Amino acid sequence: MDDSIAIGELERIVRADPTALPELRDQIEARLASDDPNERMDAGRALRVAATEDPELVGPYEEILVELLAAENDSLRLSGAIGVAEIAGINPDRVRGVAPQLIDVLAETNAPSLQEALLRSLTRIATVDPAAVAPADPIVADRLPEATYSIKTVVTRSFVDVVRAEPRLFDETIGAYMTVIQSNSEPIAGFAVEALAEIAAADPSALPPLEPIRDRIEELEAKIDADPRPNIRVDVKQAIQALQEVETG
Repeated sequence: MDDSIAIGELERIVRADPTALPELRDQIEARLASDDPNERMDAGRALRVAATEDPELVGPYEEILVELLAAENDSLRLSGAIGVAEIAGINPDRVRGVAPQLIDVLAETNAPSLQEALLRSLTRIATVDPAAVAPADPIVADRLPEATYSIKTVVTRSFVDVVRAEPRLFDETIGAYMTVIQSNSEPIAGFAVEALAEIAAADPSALPPLEPIRDRIEELEAKIDADPRPNIRVDVKQAIQALQEVETG
């Protein structure tokens, strides 16, 4: 994703004073309609900056932010996704209807920064409507094993909140956690172990048989036990023990 243009005029104004955003609406709309991609990106990035500073500022631009999800480049789509994510952070019910568009973009893009913003949006929407996010399950599961470190961290540490809320809707993501445990080194494998333990705490019957990852879990536990440093990976150790208890009934 090429998001490396120099800071534009509108972005510079908003960086200096986010509260100036309402006065820039005509300019933002004009630049978004421009034939110049740099002008369009400048307008999008101005909205992005304002959203991260104060989500309330971009509330009046909600429709524009949603439209940016269908833009022609990932920089504009990133601005839309960040804006939606920040609105969802303060009022997820307001943007719950945007979940299908977010999922469509997630299925299409390979840009990690955009994927992360989309996952953040979906995680927040799921706090009020997990079912709306359920269609993302096969997409997240398919992408997870080969994802970047940052995306694996997001899916195992944050998106797990979605899975834990309604594990029966996210069986493919649960399966992907098991794949990650087997195929990744620490700490990602440990994060995935913790994710499974969180799901087990919510609904033990939602987990598939743990036999395929038993040896790997024991290997991780042995490494933790052999580490002479005190209190290393305590959370992973506790998660391993929780999974072992689930397996033994």
